[in-house]
Amino acid sequence: MALDLLKMRYFAKIAELGSFTRASSELGVAQPALSSHMRALEEQLGVLLLNRTPRGAVATEAGQTLLTHAQAILRAMDQAEAATKEQAKYPTGDVSLGILSSICPTLAVPVIEECSVRFPKIRLTVSEGDSQALRTAVETRVHDLAVTLESVAKSTAMPLFDETLYALGPQGRFLRDDVLTVEDALGLPLILPTHRHGIRILLERQALMLGRELNIVREIEGVASTKAAIRAGHGLTIFGRAAVYADHDSGNLSAVPLSHPGLTRRLVLDMPVNHPATRAVIEVRNILLTVVKRLGLEGHWACLPQI
Repeated sequence: MALDLLKMRYFAKIAELGSFTRASSELGVAQPALSSHMRALEEQLGVLLLNRTPRGAVATEAGQTLLTHAQAILRAMDQAEAATKEQAKYPTGDVSLGILSSICPTLAVPVIEECSVRFPKIRLTVSEGDSQALRTAVETRVHDLAVTLESVAKSTAMPLFDETLYALGPQGRFLRDDVLTVEDALGLPLILPTHRHGIRILLERQALMLGRELNIVREIEGVASTKAAIRAGHGLTIFGRAAVYADHDSGNLSAVPLSHPGLTRRLVLDMPVNHPATRAVIEVRNILLTVVKRLGLEGHWACLPQI
């Protein structure tokens, strides 16, 4: 029969203090109850553990052996309890967050900063990628969380926000009051990623609905490389607001929202299915949702009601 941890704790206290009376006071347990527990423990082990004397209680040789082991076990139990409580208050562990490349510069830094302040023991890794790569990473559990396009993510993904799409061109190509319809945008000399990318898929659907063909002059994968090609005069592109607003505000490039009607894309939070999230993953997810909402209020995108 396994030893009772409660009895071992009582025994250790009596042996350490050398007194049933003092142990009773410190433990908050009546002395008759302590005596009963010690008799039961001695009967279980078949050996005398304590010599009762008028001046107190002294551990026998067998009692000293048990005391050595009991102290180690109880110390380990106390450490386990403290560590568990610490984990509940300050979760630890690795969390991998994937973010769509075009919005990663806007979203990643505030999430990292918030996580560092609130949960410094969480080791957060942020990776950017295209929508197809992010879906694969979620399915293979490389990423615990991924902010990606609804059109590519699993049906179980959580809707986050709708992002307005902009045409992006060289400095001075678009003016502040310009109006650009979706149909006209499809006819621009466009630099787009390959067919597997979500924004390419969205624009091809729009072209099919309008009976138009996309005017693709270059295929480039990568936000930074596409912008460099635009600055060099090789064409224009269509990006979400997060990828264009800083360049537009600084005057490095110019942008105009697609209108009549406006064109948006929906981003979602994807997670592995049938795989319980750790406390660390849950806390990073909550921080992510908070940051998404705050950036939405700042005008970066239109958050959906549940955010």
